[in-house]
Amino acid sequence: MDIKITSNNKDGLKIKTPYDPDVIKAAKCIPGNRWNQKDKTWNFPDKDRNLQKFLGEIYKTGRFNVPENIQDSCNEDSTIETALKKTIRYLKLKEYSSNTIKVYKRQIEWFFQRTALEPSEVNSEDIVLYIEKIKSIAGCSRIYAVQCISALKSFYNHGLPQMINPAKSIPLPKKEHKYPDILSREEVKNLLSAPSNIKHRFLLMITYSGGLRVSETVNLKVADLDFDRRMIHIRKGKGRKDRYVMLSEKVAADYEKYKKQVLLNDWLFPGAAYGTHLSLRSAQAVFTKTCEKLKINKEVSIHSLRHAFATHLLEDGVDLRYIQELLGHKSSKTTEIYTHVSRLDIKRISSPLDRW
Repeated sequence: MDIKITSNNKDGLKIKTPYDPDVIKAAKCIPGNRWNQKDKTWNFPDKDRNLQKFLGEIYKTGRFNVPENIQDSCNEDSTIETALKKTIRYLKLKEYSSNTIKVYKRQIEWFFQRTALEPSEVNSEDIVLYIEKIKSIAGCSRIYAVQCISALKSFYNHGLPQMINPAKSIPLPKKEHKYPDILSREEVKNLLSAPSNIKHRFLLMITYSGGLRVSETVNLKVADLDFDRRMIHIRKGKGRKDRYVMLSEKVAADYEKYKKQVLLNDWLFPGAAYGTHLSLRSAQAVFTKTCEKLKINKEVSIHSLRHAFATHLLEDGVDLRYIQELLGHKSSKTTEIYTHVSRLDIKRISSPLDRW
């Protein structure tokens, strides 16, 4: 069998070979490996250890001759895999949300795949350069950078505590002081009545009526609606905290129509597969399509219904402390953003133009 190893002109190596399961297994062992469907080649970063790993795996098949000082690479968990398992175990023990664990795992895997570095080789500058490169190529957001830094901090703290943590000294990017676009009452009213699908209409209605995060909405169960006390029980919201919000009279009235037309099980918003709930992506799609239908051009998402809920309550004179409790904010500073976007004080001030 002939295996052709050449440069791919992008600081990488290109492996071209006839189909063989052993060669595929060897290629998959290399950090940052990619299959190029067009060229029918395997590509990976051009580093000595990568080539040595690949040749070592080929050598073990007994059909090729290469130097015998090659390390075994795939029979046992790598340092990265072992440390990642320890990190995930710690995060689960600390009761991090499944979504946070998933994000951290993905960020750690991406970092080592894309840089092709071993954990012991990583320094602070490598991490900073990686984030800068991702930002320049893909335009990654502040949240992406925060997730990456936080994930690597956890990886070294809990997966490789014996090593110096290269992410420890990297500051998290500062938050932008950007105020959200707020939907007017009229816009919200139109949004809630626009969908012809009763499930979509009820989804938007209950999100706005209680100021819920979209993750809280799709995770609602039928049993969480307390019609006697006129409350909705939000279980394990952000920070894994329970709270109660009001159950609107209009929601209670529409629920009777809703349950007659939607086949409910445990979930208030069942998904396509039995026993599952509606996905976050589907919920966002409902909102986006409705905005397009109404030609709302503001920079908004389904989370904007939560912003509108808080702003409209503040404009109605509800105390900020109650709004903080309803939203489930840990700090009052988070809730204070609505004092900046509310029209409560601004609309009381006359423009000097109106004095002419």
